Amino acid sequence: MSGKVTALLVFHQMKPFDEIKAALGKMAVPTEQAKTLAEAKSALSDINPPLLAVTESELPDGKWSDIVSCSEKASSRVNVIVVGQTIDAKLYAAAIEVGAFDYIAPPFEGVDLAHVVRCALDNALARRETAKKSRPTAEQLLSAALKSQGSA
Repeated sequence: MSGKVTALLVFHQMKPFDEIKAALGKMAVPTEQAKTLAEAKSALSDINPPLLAVTESELPDGKWSDIVSCSEKASSRVNVIVVGQTIDAKLYAAAIEVGAFDYIAPPFEGVDLAHVVRCALDNALARRETAKKSRPTAEQLLSAALKSQGSA
């Protein structure tokens, strides 16, 4: 993986936050914390948003679907992993359907969590690179504008 690899942890409860932060630390993934939806919105609207947002399902001022919605409005790709209290097939299906990258629940086994995080980070990086390549440069836009003026 290359580029600025960071993860935003959106948790107001400490137990899952501490476990996930420790696991990401072992993977050398720097983290930021948001305890509310409002704080997460601020981080996700930054010009350089994190590659990954890991959020608990319920927040004091919102829920996981709000985080997914904010991530979709970010300036570049942010994958969201939703963390539930228990394994919940309905919540898993809803999270994926709405646009989350994945859903996980305790116990957070090192290898399993590492795999999900690595896949989410790799996917976000690849999608950001693809988006960069498909965006025209300023020079390309200027050249196209000049060509269209010349043919008018």
